[in-house]
Amino acid sequence: MIRFIYLIFCWVLFGLASPLNAQEEILYNRDIRPILSENCFQCHGFDANTREAGLRLDTYAGATAELESGEGFAIVPGDVSKSLLLDRISSTDQWEHMPPVATEKSLSKTEIKLLEKWIEQNAQYEVHWSFVPPVRPSLPKIQQVSWPRNFVDYFVLQKLEQASLSPSAVANKRTLIRRVALDLTGLPPTPGELAMFVNDESESAYEEMVDRYLASTAYGEHMAKHWLDLARYADSSGYQYDQKRTMWVWRDWVIHAYNQNMPFDQFTVEQLAGDLIPNATDQQILATGFNRNHPITIEGGVIDEEYRTEYVLDRLNTTATVWMGLTVGCARCHDHKYDPISQKEFFELSAFFNQVAERGLNGFEPTQQIASPFAKKPNPKSVQELAEANLQLADLKLPVSDEKFNRWCAKIAAAELAEWKALKPTALVSSGGSTLTQQTDFSILAGGGNPRKDVYEISFETDAVGITAIRLECLTDPSLPAGGPGRHSNSNFVLSEFELEAISKERPSQKVKVKFKKAMADYSQVNYEVEKAIDGELRNNNGWAVDGPTRKQSATAVFVADQPIGFVNGTRLIVKLRHEANFATHGIGRPRISITQDAESQVFLQILPAGVHAAAKSSPGARSPLDEKLLREYLRQETDSKIAALQKKIQQLSLAKRYPKTMVMRDLAKPRQTYVLKRGQYDLKGEVVSANVPSALNAMALNAPRNRLGLANWLVDPAHPLTSRVAVNRYWQRLMGTGLVKSVEDFGTQGAWPTHPDLLDALAIEFVESGWNVKEMFRLILNSATYRQSSSVSAELLGRDPANRLLARVPRIRLDAEQIRDQALAISGLMTHEVGGPSVFPYQPQGLWLELNNRPGLSSAYVVGTGDSLYRRSVYTFWKRTVLSPMLKTMDAPSREFCIVQRSRTNTPLQALLLLQAPQYVEAARYLAARMMHEGGERPQDWIRYGFELATARNPTERELEVLLEFYRDRKEGFQSDPEAVRSMLGAASLGPSQPLDPVQHAALMEVSRLLLNLDETINRG
Repeated sequence: MIRFIYLIFCWVLFGLASPLNAQEEILYNRDIRPILSENCFQCHGFDANTREAGLRLDTYAGATAELESGEGFAIVPGDVSKSLLLDRISSTDQWEHMPPVATEKSLSKTEIKLLEKWIEQNAQYEVHWSFVPPVRPSLPKIQQVSWPRNFVDYFVLQKLEQASLSPSAVANKRTLIRRVALDLTGLPPTPGELAMFVNDESESAYEEMVDRYLASTAYGEHMAKHWLDLARYADSSGYQYDQKRTMWVWRDWVIHAYNQNMPFDQFTVEQLAGDLIPNATDQQILATGFNRNHPITIEGGVIDEEYRTEYVLDRLNTTATVWMGLTVGCARCHDHKYDPISQKEFFELSAFFNQVAERGLNGFEPTQQIASPFAKKPNPKSVQELAEANLQLADLKLPVSDEKFNRWCAKIAAAELAEWKALKPTALVSSGGSTLTQQTDFSILAGGGNPRKDVYEISFETDAVGITAIRLECLTDPSLPAGGPGRHSNSNFVLSEFELEAISKERPSQKVKVKFKKAMADYSQVNYEVEKAIDGELRNNNGWAVDGPTRKQSATAVFVADQPIGFVNGTRLIVKLRHEANFATHGIGRPRISITQDAESQVFLQILPAGVHAAAKSSPGARSPLDEKLLREYLRQETDSKIAALQKKIQQLSLAKRYPKTMVMRDLAKPRQTYVLKRGQYDLKGEVVSANVPSALNAMALNAPRNRLGLANWLVDPAHPLTSRVAVNRYWQRLMGTGLVKSVEDFGTQGAWPTHPDLLDALAIEFVESGWNVKEMFRLILNSATYRQSSSVSAELLGRDPANRLLARVPRIRLDAEQIRDQALAISGLMTHEVGGPSVFPYQPQGLWLELNNRPGLSSAYVVGTGDSLYRRSVYTFWKRTVLSPMLKTMDAPSREFCIVQRSRTNTPLQALLLLQAPQYVEAARYLAARMMHEGGERPQDWIRYGFELATARNPTERELEVLLEFYRDRKEGFQSDPEAVRSMLGAASLGPSQPLDPVQHAALMEVSRLLLNLDETINRG
């Protein structure tokens, strides 16, 4: 009923003569199919398994065949009196009435009358419009011939004139540049861009402005954001544990592809089947990460095959939605109720995706290390270093000959031990509240409360110069638990980072943060090697540990400085021992710090296991079997350590190995059989099927391979009726708020009828004939008169066309979550314009991850980023499916559990609170205020006028300026009598302003900035 009312409403809006009041031909696709689909097809449609009384109404043959009862015919073309369908839908007898009373559906008198007139006109059926390949239509005749700028406008104007409406006036230049900038880059125009366009009076000014934004690297980032919704991209794997995954290199590929304007057909083929392209490049293989973005479970107890099946069907459903706009998933358990897709055809389609060499549990393979397309190419020196490192690695992996072994023993025997000097602490501080007490041997004993996390800051003074290494001894003590060197109950510790700062005693302003080139230890726990204590990484329990539960011994580490340490006339050394693993209470119990000025070749002896040096001094023939075993075991450990160091160096030098493994597609060598799954259940296998496409669509080429590559090429075949239509409809939705087909996710028989069918087909044909040129498609729409209209709307127009389906104006659209945040960063001047790279961690409430998803040993706390990472574009924000950034979630960003074609848009009080109070927006307001004062002029009214223009791209009216200036003066007066409020206001940020400002003025203007960032005009695109 609702569908039909909407249909009638559309007839009125489109200015069409109603088929009920005129002799206009009634069209099955436009007028009749929606009625039958809504009320009849569930019991009398494509699905033979649930078809009642043998009656099929979705085809002409079925509808006009004699009924099983022998009583007559449901539809007799041209004869209303003999068409029993009309009797049943008009019946007042609850046992005769159709649809059955239990369905709670009933046709209106208007719908019944429409069916009558259709039958009178011989009940002509049509193939569903979207299953017929598009044909370029002729330009319609219009009256206002001076209005169109390209063919888009002819089709829009035709509908407007039929409805006796006129297009809106052209929007002003400031509105246009802000609209284009936000639509193409997701960012507002800069003051320079704004001035350039406003002052350019040439006829080509607008087109050139569009081209500049299309050429911006920000274009690819903005386009990628929408594609990530479709691809269900996230930085975590979903399901219960929702652990981190690394797919950001694939995200870089998407951004790069858009910025390079990769043709959409190539973009399609490489993402669906790049690995199957003959002689596929690494980048083509990387592209296939598109269909590895689905959630993956690691939960114990799951059935492997059940989840593997879910991954396969997720890929099928996503591909069908993205490229065909079809709800093929409805055919998983039975034939589709509305579209001509059988259950068998559903599983034939699934066969294309059923060949990946993956598992259901921990199904992350296949993976491959591939460089980001933004990676800088290595220089010749790096290439040479890489070759040498590979040779060294190959040599180390060779079996050790007796000659080589004896040479190594002789080298150790000849080495002299380094001379170490223990340092006496001058200051001891514990961040967590531990009691640190100096012992007579200059070690420091930790006692008192045992905090979850703790940083020991220990200061020393020394006159030594040329210090080459620092020794950290982790000693045992009777006061420590379980007899080991750590403070945890199992006697272990985790040293997250070892940090050292050297400060000149004579000139304290001279200081250096010491870098270490090597770390060695006499023992390291597996996966907790001592090198991790100097890698700068604090996340994921990273650090040095020593197997406290099983090894109750002291442990020693040596850190070799990159450059000699020490200032003439004395040095103050500040050592920080960071214990920040999530295991908690894993501090070192009794550390001691020593220094040496000896060479690195002597330092390594310090960490030799007991007896190795003495055993090496024995001649080969005189060694005992125990000494021989001790030496060979240590050589093996040393070799393994060197191999690990070389592998790390190779990874740093190698372009691909600098990047994490990315999940990609790779098919099994031996094809896996695919079955029709009864009721869609993974373990109820029915008929064996082969890969194929639905018969209702164009057939695959006879010589096409029946694999993903064949499927991808089939999708971008110009004869395919859906792909180009679905793509351009999404582009239209992006720019105009609603697609020409409103149901952007459903082009099937349950989907909406296009408001402008000929325009949709014209755009689809143009897209293909342009070489699938995405930028050209955006350029076409943006250069149209339709897109350049004002968004102002009169009461009359709003009453006649509230949903703007006639396109007599450009709609105002609330910006997406990422755009709102990015705009605040851009306007304030905080944004970091770096393209590509790992995901980052902007502000988020402390403890949120663990509050909502706390699995001991599997969950990690959210660690807020620092520096520039806080101000990167939102497309790079870490996307955790189960705990999405509240800053984005509140503004309707999706969790991306599944393919998302169209985001919801809500308006809630919580959104206003977020934009006023969240740290990122408060900080942006502070910086915007500083920018206004630095760049806006000398007077408060100038500052406010400049900030208003930054936020909205226009100048404030006199009344707007008056209100904002009055507010500024009021807040300034309040702050003058409340210094504490000023400090509180200006302290809500991680960075300080570039130049000192009057704090009272700054705080008052910051309040104005908060208003500017929250204006309705700011968070909407006009």
